[in-house]
Amino acid sequence: MLRGALAQARTPGPGAAPSGAETWSEQAAEQVRRMEEIVAYQLERARPRPVATLAPPVPVAQAVERLRASLAKLHAGRAVQVTLDLEPGLTFRGVEGDLLEVLGNLLDNAYKWCRTRVGVGGRRDGTYLVLWVEDDGPGIPAARAREVLGRGARADLATPGHGIGLAVVTEICRAYGGDLEIAASLLGGALIRVRLPL
Repeated sequence: MLRGALAQARTPGPGAAPSGAETWSEQAAEQVRRMEEIVAYQLERARPRPVATLAPPVPVAQAVERLRASLAKLHAGRAVQVTLDLEPGLTFRGVEGDLLEVLGNLLDNAYKWCRTRVGVGGRRDGTYLVLWVEDDGPGIPAARAREVLGRGARADLATPGHGIGLAVVTEICRAYGGDLEIAASLLGGALIRVRLPL
């Protein structure tokens, strides 16, 4: 119903010039999309995670390749070089959609912010699966690292997005008993590292 009303508000009559109301309705429509995304995530989050030892193993390299192929199409106009540094045979014990959500958000951010280079890595570290995504973009100042993890927070309002990506990743990591860390990348930009129990 709300979408219908917004669509009506956005449609000017014959010969009518765009109005302030039209601009307002576009902004409201964007907020509706944002709310729908948040609601969809919260509903998904309410779904119980399987016990790690009972979940089928999800190959990490396969998930990364799927996401890389999708993002390469989405950013076809840019020459982004992706470097992989994945320990052979890495698997994730949990819901495949959660792994895709984590890596998808991190890779999407890296593609948005990078100049030309993105790196993806993963290894076993004791009882944890450690994954990281880095880029050669402007990076995230240490003073703002905690702030950008908040839902709705964005490092740059000029860059498209809703500012919920890192908050979603953080919540998924915590649901599994893991965590997320923001650091500086040797590529010159940001490095986001997540740890998930094996």
